[in-house]
Amino acid sequence: MTKRKFFFKYDWLSALSFIWIWIVTQQWLSYTEPVWFKETTSLVGRTVIIIVIIEVLLPFKRIYRILLECGIIFLMLRYTLIEYDVYNPSGDGIEYYISGLHPYIWFAISAAIICLCLAKLLTNQKRIFVFMGLNIVAIAILDSFSSTILWDEAAWMVLAMMGWLVTHHFQRFQKKYPEGWRNLLDYPFEMIVHIVLLFSVIFLLGINMPKIPPILKDPYSALTGQNESLGDREKQASVETFDAQPSLSGYSNDDNKLGGAFEFDYSMVMTVHSPKRNYWRGETRRLYSGTGWENESSETNTFDDVVVGEELERASDSMLQTEKVQQTITIQNDSNFPVLFGAYAISSVQTIDGEKDMRGIQWKGSQAELHWNTTNKESQYPKSYTITSEVPVVPVEELRKKSFDDLYGDSNEKDYLQIPDGFPERVKELAADVTESAITPYEKITLLQTYLQTNFKYTNTPNVSLKKSDDFVDSFLFEIREGYCNYFSTSMVMMTRSLGIPARWVKGYAPGIQPQLDEFRMMRSGQMDPGSYRVTNADAHSWVEVYFGPYGWVPIEATPGFNMPLITGLDSLDKQEIDQQEDEEGLNKDSQQSNNWGINSWWFKGLIVVAITVLLSWISYIGWRSGDSFHFLIRRIRMGKKLSPDEKVVIETERWLLIVHKHGLTRGSHETLRESVMKWQVSNPNLEPSLSSLLQLFEKARYSPEAIASDEWRTVQKVTEQLKVSLRAKNKR
Repeated sequence: MTKRKFFFKYDWLSALSFIWIWIVTQQWLSYTEPVWFKETTSLVGRTVIIIVIIEVLLPFKRIYRILLECGIIFLMLRYTLIEYDVYNPSGDGIEYYISGLHPYIWFAISAAIICLCLAKLLTNQKRIFVFMGLNIVAIAILDSFSSTILWDEAAWMVLAMMGWLVTHHFQRFQKKYPEGWRNLLDYPFEMIVHIVLLFSVIFLLGINMPKIPPILKDPYSALTGQNESLGDREKQASVETFDAQPSLSGYSNDDNKLGGAFEFDYSMVMTVHSPKRNYWRGETRRLYSGTGWENESSETNTFDDVVVGEELERASDSMLQTEKVQQTITIQNDSNFPVLFGAYAISSVQTIDGEKDMRGIQWKGSQAELHWNTTNKESQYPKSYTITSEVPVVPVEELRKKSFDDLYGDSNEKDYLQIPDGFPERVKELAADVTESAITPYEKITLLQTYLQTNFKYTNTPNVSLKKSDDFVDSFLFEIREGYCNYFSTSMVMMTRSLGIPARWVKGYAPGIQPQLDEFRMMRSGQMDPGSYRVTNADAHSWVEVYFGPYGWVPIEATPGFNMPLITGLDSLDKQEIDQQEDEEGLNKDSQQSNNWGINSWWFKGLIVVAITVLLSWISYIGWRSGDSFHFLIRRIRMGKKLSPDEKVVIETERWLLIVHKHGLTRGSHETLRESVMKWQVSNPNLEPSLSSLLQLFEKARYSPEAIASDEWRTVQKVTEQLKVSLRAKNKR
């Protein structure tokens, strides 16, 4: 058979329809990416790619293609769930694996069925027009009525429609004029060039069309009173407003009127390369107005010039030890911020846009802020800069023992006790009641933090219709009782001040995310490998800094759901013992694996399929026999570092959660772990001792500044075994 006859026999035109389906699905995955879990997006995307590759490249009987697709998708599902730590290989066998497939397997099956059905149904021009038209209209509606900009997705949809119609045209031509089609295949290059030229002309005309305002205003703009360009829309994202229409999340320039709803904007702001996970601090505010935070007058601002590489002068000394952390920040948009961001506290500047020219940068030592162009507002904000910070190491146990006299006997930070005239007395009374049982300032701060994080709901759309009080803090604590970071941080600052403890409000960005790393891996400051953090407008955040006399300013997180990466004096406890223990585990596992390879080497003389099956069986057997040692080795290899006791506790928590789920104890998607455990204890009193111990250890590992001791994580394993025994006994009754 000649190459041309084979090319003709293979229905490559039908196969091309899968390419257009793949392009369409990619646009919807782009839209749903901020909403879906990462593993779900990856799973659906990979499923579609598997279907497309097999349907395009393997032109044999459909039943064989479907069987092959099912097998590969099943393997891909396992790989993806392991990659995103949804499923962790252990000795619990196939039942454990199958229990972890829900609901991800339904996303994969649905994606595969949709792709195959679309290719089967969209076989004529009318159906293609209707299907693609609906997709383009849907993208246009979402672009107009949401904060998401979908211009790129719309362009790709148009390209897919044009390509699909061209493909369908050639299919009809092939069926109607088979001889002419054969002759056309003698000149494939000329045919492709003409198609590419036609598409290019159409797109160039569309891109270069002059911008003419519409003759009739669209109903949406008329209804909302909008008449703004994209630039206006992006600029609006950086300022929170109190309008009926929610604003977009981002770094605010005016903080004097806080509150209202907002929508998350996931557009990139910057990437930060840092060996430590941190909050990227911007500015602080001192003067509370009753509705927000006022900017200080220019007369009170004192700035110093910055010299490359030289230490920046602090307004007050601190007896805290520090860790030097160098960061390189690369800005990903055109915003012109008033400050340079970095971990607290910035100590020196190395480069600005790769150069050592420090013109335009000034240091505000009283508030540890690195300001950009306080005199020339038109100057371009730097695209990248490298700074060094001295991150404080907080001695938690030492601070816990220090009294008011120890910390504030000679305090010079009276300005940070400012409370406006007419500040509601019930806020002061509430702060006093919450902290009544505490003696020292640090203990009182801890009680305030716990109170705010456990008694108020986090939401980006607080019900402001409940607001009656004119004071922002008072209305949050007694009327609205829900909100986001500005509500929690401002309330904590003012409640702290009412107790006679100096505090200030801070704004900047939360750490962001590292590519391919989930929440359980971003646990504690100082326990992350060096890497880049992607920071978006959705990471804009505010928090609190509390003054502890000779110890200086210490960051405090007041908002529930946020984990401040605080370095404490407990972080370096007994690391040598942990390393030695894990090295021994690694040697034991290596020895076991070497023996298994020797035992099974004769299988390689037989069929490859049998050899692979036996090898996988032995690996499963080793995992079952080795238990947690093998499990932690796999995690250690995948994360590229030794696991800390905190991380081991979190991993074991994932394991016992799957065990209780298998025994019928369900957990709602909206529930925190504490809420779920409390619910299970009510319905199963016999499980209370085990569940309480496991919850306490998880919260200590996940949220407490205190580090888990080297032997505590093994307690989780022992209690988990007790829990399994109790669950089996419950099921037998």
